[in-house]
Amino acid sequence: MSDAAVRKLDTFVAGHPTRSFKKGEIIIFQGEAPRSAFVVKSGTVKAYNLSVNGDEKPVAFYSTYSSFPGSWIYGKVPSAIYYYEAFTPEVTLYLVDREAYVNFIRSDAELLYNELQTYVTGQLGKSMRLNALQHSRASDKLVYTLHYLALSHGRTISPQVVEITLDLTHQDFANLTGLTRETAATELNKLKHQGVISYSKNIPYRLDLNKLMNLLNDQYIADVQVKL
Repeated sequence: MSDAAVRKLDTFVAGHPTRSFKKGEIIIFQGEAPRSAFVVKSGTVKAYNLSVNGDEKPVAFYSTYSSFPGSWIYGKVPSAIYYYEAFTPEVTLYLVDREAYVNFIRSDAELLYNELQTYVTGQLGKSMRLNALQHSRASDKLVYTLHYLALSHGRTISPQVVEITLDLTHQDFANLTGLTRETAATELNKLKHQGVISYSKNIPYRLDLNKLMNLLNDQYIADVQVKL
């Protein structure tokens, strides 16, 4: 989001009420018609679905200045199609009238273009996630998912080293890749021994991009540099 768009959004949401949620607390239930649109003030929100077996299937993560649920905000569905849950220890959200938010976005060409950019990059991220899930080998599912996370939720620490800003567990990786927790842990450990990823208790996951890219079998995917 551009600095100008951030300033405009800050001005718009400043007069709206806020609500805070603790990690694991449900913000919107699947099938619920929200009473308002939400804009993230701080923290991270996770959107997910549940399989018929009750397994969690993450769809997206929303951070500061993100709005959700987008499909409901723009009138495409009558209710939320996913669960929305606080992912970080504390999440604070602005509660914004849906019509007021849409009118605010429509009132300014820069805001409209920024919203378009947000949904285009979101679509790219979802296609990369889908590509990762379509691989048959567990190792490939994880490698491509790590590449997606590096682009969408990565922070550059040093040249060719990226830190994943999400506090993910082995179970989170399992949910993201469709693997069992045990398999996800085994594959992560293999990558750790190869020097592709480093992590330990209370230390975020860090990726060596050169080594990660060497494991990607699709040069076009590997060449993606855009920040999602």
